[in-house]
Amino acid sequence: MKSFPTNIPWITRFAPSPTGVVHLGNLRAAVLNFFLARQSGGKFLLRLEDTDQERSTFAAEASILWSLSWLGLTPDEPVRHQSLRLSLYRNAVQEMLEADQAYPCFCSEADLEQERAIAASKGLPPRYSGRCASLDPEESARRIAQGENHVIRLRIGSSTQICFTDLIKGAVTIPSTAFGDFVLLRSNGWPSYNLAVVVDDVDMGVNLVLRGEDHLTNTARQILLYQAMNKALPAFAHHGLLVDNQGRKLSKRTGALSVVDCMDMGLEPLAVVQYLASLSGSLPSQQVFSSVEEMIHAFNPSALGRGNAVMHLEDLQNLSTRFFRLADPAVHLESLEKDIAAQSPWRNFEREHRLAILTSLRENATQVTELKKILPFFSSMDVCYSPAVLMELREHLPVLTALHHALASSPLQSCLSQDQAKMLLQQVGREAQVKGRQLYHPIRLALTGSEQGPELAALLTLLSVEQMVHRVDVLLHIFAPCNPKD
Repeated sequence: MKSFPTNIPWITRFAPSPTGVVHLGNLRAAVLNFFLARQSGGKFLLRLEDTDQERSTFAAEASILWSLSWLGLTPDEPVRHQSLRLSLYRNAVQEMLEADQAYPCFCSEADLEQERAIAASKGLPPRYSGRCASLDPEESARRIAQGENHVIRLRIGSSTQICFTDLIKGAVTIPSTAFGDFVLLRSNGWPSYNLAVVVDDVDMGVNLVLRGEDHLTNTARQILLYQAMNKALPAFAHHGLLVDNQGRKLSKRTGALSVVDCMDMGLEPLAVVQYLASLSGSLPSQQVFSSVEEMIHAFNPSALGRGNAVMHLEDLQNLSTRFFRLADPAVHLESLEKDIAAQSPWRNFEREHRLAILTSLRENATQVTELKKILPFFSSMDVCYSPAVLMELREHLPVLTALHHALASSPLQSCLSQDQAKMLLQQVGREAQVKGRQLYHPIRLALTGSEQGPELAALLTLLSVEQMVHRVDVLLHIFAPCNPKD
């Protein structure tokens, strides 16, 4: 039975490549590593694997750092950049060369391509033949001294079974024949992925490598490197992948959501964190947690599932709506008011009334972006009326006139109470001799210019009397030639 030891302060790391926008498939690993480190009293570290000189960009790096910040996943130490640690990798390779654990390889790309073609013709996976492994050391030294192009490979030798116990998958065995003597140092002096990862994990003190199961073969290579360097192995745990509803792994190429996408969609950061953690089965999916710390306390790493997790955007959106409606309205108020002009009628409301407006409106909204669309009903004196709305309102002039009369007795700077709003509707209905939709619908259109928006009860109690009177006056002025009674 798989289990995570609870008496170890896990030192984990998130190690993305800054070659594009980080997506939710990547960030799921970050969330799980962050939770494990925090729960165990360990450390969560961040490393940027920027050894791909052509594709790594500062913009991608900034996106990664911003994404983690938005989600609240703060590293415990300064970020490491592999591009600034080249001497560590070269020193490690030199030690392996001196111990005969590695060797220079002079095979050209044409030689390697020929080997791959031969293997493919036999239905075998591509694997280096090891032709340079038996070169005389003096010959190798002479060729290097002459400036001949070469790489450094790990000497694996005879067929080896790499066995380890995965904290999620249990016993795992991978034959070294799956990959052969792999490259450690490229001809330009830059490290391969697997070399840099192992050297960095040793240097950073990482004792738990938690990542997707697509790294299992890399784990086998890395175990051989730990052994060649005579270093203690960390614990390994490989979770299932995050896939779409067609079973395809989420990736940059398949259009997986990024944190920027989540923000643009109005999703709550805490909801994204909880959703990614609960997909693995290690966090209750129905409970809404008030903070990341509360999630960490409830996190059960031993429940991490082996199988792939399917990403359902609708589920994430529903969870985000629950977070949105339970959040402190003061947080939303601060965010929304950044875009409201100082001279807006909105500023005339007391803070408590502004909070009451937001609290009421949230019950009919799913995210902050929807509040931004609704808020103009309350933050300005005027609303826009389409020709179709004006044509419809023209047929309800008695209701508009009655509404104008009913509002006349209330102070302009006040807001109606629920009882006053109820009495106003009764008065308008009696005077206009209408009820039901014939009463409510034209009032809504007059106050908002739209068939959609806040509940009418919210409009009548949260708009100021001045705003309502102004909007009705505008309409009556537009229709004055059609209303000889007034």
